[in-house]
Amino acid sequence: MGLMHEGFSKEEKILLLASVLHDIGKFYQRIGDENTKAKIEKEYSTLIKSEGAYGPRHQEWGAYFCEKNVGISEVISAVRNHHDPINMVDLIVAIADKISAYEREDIDEDKGKAKQLISIFSNIELDGIGAEKLHYKEIEPIYKYRKPTDEILSEKECEKRYSGLWKEFEDNFKKINSYDDITELNKLLYLLEEYTSNIPSAFYYSRPDISLWGHLKSTCAIAFCIFREEKDRGKLESIHNKLKRKIIPPKGEGRYFCLVKGDISGIQDFVYDTKMDGATKALRGRSFYISYIMDLIAKYILRTEKLPLTNLLFSGGGHFYLLMPASFMEKVGEYQKFIDEVFFEAHKGRLSVLLGAVEADINDLICNFPEKMDEASREVQHKKTRKFYELVKNKSIFEIKEEPGKNVCPHCGRYYDDECHFCISFEELGEDLIKKRCLYEKHVVPEKLSINKCFDVFKCFGVEVEFLDIPKKGFCYDLKKERHEKFDFDSFIYYLKVPTYMKLEEQSGKIISFDEISKSAKGIKTWGILRGDVDNLGRIFREGLKDNKTISRVLTLSSELSVFFGKYLEDVIKEEYEYCYAIYAGGDDFFFVGPWDRMPYLAFEIRRLFKEYTGHNPVLNISMSFEISPDEKFPLYKVAIEAGEHLDEAKAYEREGMRKNCFSFCGCNIGWEEIDKFIKVKELIVSALNEKTPRSLLNIIYRAVEDSKISERRNEIFKVWKLVYYISRLKQRVRKDAKGYIEEIQDLLLDKGNKLYKFAYVSARWAELETRKAGEGN
Repeated sequence: MGLMHEGFSKEEKILLLASVLHDIGKFYQRIGDENTKAKIEKEYSTLIKSEGAYGPRHQEWGAYFCEKNVGISEVISAVRNHHDPINMVDLIVAIADKISAYEREDIDEDKGKAKQLISIFSNIELDGIGAEKLHYKEIEPIYKYRKPTDEILSEKECEKRYSGLWKEFEDNFKKINSYDDITELNKLLYLLEEYTSNIPSAFYYSRPDISLWGHLKSTCAIAFCIFREEKDRGKLESIHNKLKRKIIPPKGEGRYFCLVKGDISGIQDFVYDTKMDGATKALRGRSFYISYIMDLIAKYILRTEKLPLTNLLFSGGGHFYLLMPASFMEKVGEYQKFIDEVFFEAHKGRLSVLLGAVEADINDLICNFPEKMDEASREVQHKKTRKFYELVKNKSIFEIKEEPGKNVCPHCGRYYDDECHFCISFEELGEDLIKKRCLYEKHVVPEKLSINKCFDVFKCFGVEVEFLDIPKKGFCYDLKKERHEKFDFDSFIYYLKVPTYMKLEEQSGKIISFDEISKSAKGIKTWGILRGDVDNLGRIFREGLKDNKTISRVLTLSSELSVFFGKYLEDVIKEEYEYCYAIYAGGDDFFFVGPWDRMPYLAFEIRRLFKEYTGHNPVLNISMSFEISPDEKFPLYKVAIEAGEHLDEAKAYEREGMRKNCFSFCGCNIGWEEIDKFIKVKELIVSALNEKTPRSLLNIIYRAVEDSKISERRNEIFKVWKLVYYISRLKQRVRKDAKGYIEEIQDLLLDKGNKLYKFAYVSARWAELETRKAGEGN
């Protein structure tokens, strides 16, 4: 959601436009339009010749575009001169450009080289292990959500695809009416994100895996910090000269930055602790609230500090990162105090947002940005032992007044008469997200208010939220954009990349309940949950990028993960799993609810999609945990806690030199490399039972499991003959069609060395629950 300061000075507006458009010529020149090239060469011939070039370079292409579409002379100059700066704005953009993508060489793009963006996942390595081959992003907008391909396109095909992408971008760009309108400036940033996220910032070095958007965004963020912190042109020219000569300024020089991490604590209790009546709406509302409020807090800080949206480097998964001017370090406590006051008023200590901030210099942004992120995380962890410290110090936290005669809400701790309006407001929020077409933001003055509903919390941070069926002009976001559907920039400023889907009843239009979800399941009528996250993510950021850990590469990696775990995942899943929906999906983790029988298959599908999306890189994996609710009315938070504990156990699962990369099936850890046989055994049992095989087949397997355990305890050889004997007797009593299934089951249950298949019990139990008829016992 966009939020940018309305009162930029003229120089700041020029800096914003110049920094986010400084490399737009790289996009433009790839369309291969010889007529346009000839016009640019003619217009800039004197400059091109004076600088010893043989034709128009990306800076001339960019300046030509800005001349046609922006029309601000200072912006045109900065775009044209960002390699050889003339004035202060040019110089700041030039320095920010080099810091953002330090690994780049200052040479222009040649023909005959691949112009596709390598998926950054193809360049991730851990312990010398990485992708077998490169995968490339499709040359298209984000909204098409396609997996990377290993196909290298011809020069002609690249130009064709770039031409189509450029035309769509330019057509939308021309609709921007005014650069003095804050809504239009935000739309510009969203346009750039949409159309430059899947193309490389440069492709003349060996492995171009930094997106143009990642580079433009970080360049702008860096430029604003330098602009705020350094007015001495001599110092800036010294830094620029070093960077031009590929000399990284030493530690301590160019200390213009402050990296801020915001982290929300108490998510699990907040999201899952809700009454089961109306739970589907409440869960949707509460999960959205977590991601949305973190976005609002980050943008409230940017708005107050008069910084653009680009300085929000990342937001998702319950945390955000801001790149701020170094002087912001002195203000962190002030912002923390305001956040504490609002959150304690709203959530009575059950939910908190903590800010951790660390200083950074140019060396940090070039050499090891992930270490700075870790440092900010450690600051947050330290503060978790001192939550609401300022309120405690001022004793305001002890001023809670009891209200005799009123009820205390067991979920939020508030006093109420007939019903808790605060908790009900999350149901209202969830229903609006599911049923309404768009979300509209009206910006108001941030201030601490009396909080009775979740919408009041949004107002405290400067946004009044309204849900609409028909969009209106301003900060209006599409909630219902479908996968592959071309986005309508005329009607909306952008679209939300968070889960909003939930099935509605066909007749009444009501949101389905947990009862309906349970009734749709095969076998036992209940629901299940699926939790998961990426394995070794910290190591991937710290070590996986190897020696090239610039800020723009980190942003590209973060962005790619966010795309998958956001709208992409929900859009793909809902096509085949209509009763399954995401409670949350963002950052690098997810939580789905649905009919219990569909959840294991949903897990397998998510893993398949993730492996495709990451180009089958063996170091990029997801561990997951699946749990079944004892019945449809069982409290969600109890099942969620158990799933979380089992997910931790799955990540500790070791076998044959491997760790993590695991699926926990109701507490039984199964490596993904073991999953195919597990599924096959279960499905053969189901097929046999569907062919009228007596359910005593299940008891035979359960008895064999017990015999195997006894043999193991006694250090004896498992008595295979007993299993073979009972199955042979069973085969005599079944249909001809079922005999083949039973023979396959027997072969799969007997591992080498007279051992029983280690997941025999879980496979049989899964099959039993899926084929159980109404009225059968546990």
